[in-house]
Amino acid sequence: MFEDRVIRRLRVQTVRESLNYWSPALVGAGIACVALFVALHLAATPASINRDYVPDGEAKRYVTPRTQPKLELDRIPTFVR
Repeated sequence: MFEDRVIRRLRVQTVRESLNYWSPALVGAGIACVALFVALHLAATPASINRDYVPDGEAKRYVTPRTQPKLELDRIPTFVR
């Protein structure tokens, strides 16, 4: 009975020391993994510009789109001299 408790405490102590040794590396690896996933997500998604929102300090002019000229291909164009 006494020997079982001593052996169990020894095992718990070695596991606890092992976790104390490796836990900073595991936390760092987890943070690096999250940062890598975020970087890949940002690189994979196309940049979209929200044209409705203009932050303070940014100058922006809205221009209405012009209509495209019609090409009259059935007649020969006259050039101005």
